[in-house]
Amino acid sequence: MMTATYLAQYQQASDRMDFVVKSLSERPGRALQIAIDAGGEQAVQAVFDAVLDQGHRQVLVQALDSPSLPQWVRDKLSTFLYGTISRRPAALLSCKELH
Repeated sequence: MMTATYLAQYQQASDRMDFVVKSLSERPGRALQIAIDAGGEQAVQAVFDAVLDQGHRQVLVQALDSPSLPQWVRDKLSTFLYGTISRRPAALLSCKELH
């Protein structure tokens, strides 16, 4: 179901697509935090949909590499792009408890 928040964010992202793509490519965590602040999960989904609908899938794929994305946004984006949550192998050092 599309909400007023979703529709407003989708339209805003569509109207400013060049800016949205540039923001996502340079600072994806900040770009998506703006969407979160504007309308939470519905706004984030609207941005994903608008970006994909206008043919900019690659910028979303690259956003997955950003360490500044909140985990729930990363999971949502991975599911949106690939159908399941993509769990990349973690470096051994990050998995090992440090003493």
